[in-house]
Amino acid sequence: MVLLLLSLTSLISYLLSLTIVINYLPQAVALLSILFIFFPKKPLATLCLISLIINLIIFSQNGVQSPLFFLIYFLLFIAAFQLPPSTSLSFSLVTTILLLHSTNSLLSLIPIFSLLFITPIVWFISRQSQIKSEDDQIIALEETDFQMWLNLKFKTGITSLLDSVSQLQSSPLTYSQKTHLKKIKDSATSLLHSAQKLSDEI
Repeated sequence: MVLLLLSLTSLISYLLSLTIVINYLPQAVALLSILFIFFPKKPLATLCLISLIINLIIFSQNGVQSPLFFLIYFLLFIAAFQLPPSTSLSFSLVTTILLLHSTNSLLSLIPIFSLLFITPIVWFISRQSQIKSEDDQIIALEETDFQMWLNLKFKTGITSLLDSVSQLQSSPLTYSQKTHLKKIKDSATSLLHSAQKLSDEI
């Protein structure tokens, strides 16, 4: 679905460049920019809008011969950080294929070759971004599990231990037993305070 939407932005831009509508490019770009400013900033919608604007500019200026062709590189790298590796790779290839129609000499193939070289880099960046996102999710999950253990198991166990010690201290004991119980209670209280402080920091 995402690939289809992005590919449509490239295809629509290419088709518009073949019609008289392209004579109104400044107005079209201005209108799309206004939409970009005022519409909700959803990642996919934003990416599609940016793709449409950049492709319109490039295709309206003879594709690979456009002085603003370098904007395609920025578009592909933006896609790499936003999309899964397979989608960003496919989008890069679709864009390259559409731009092939604007080549008219061997010299004009150089930008196409540069895109083909950049495509694996786009895939690699997208893959690294996905791995980082998965690592962040695992860390967040582990933090949640630890927080649950801290609140449900550890704190409950320490509180129960303190209650038991308090009950024992109220019964007749030798001085040595009372001393040991006080040490246990102090250590357990210190652990409970540390656990509470750690829980607040997470």
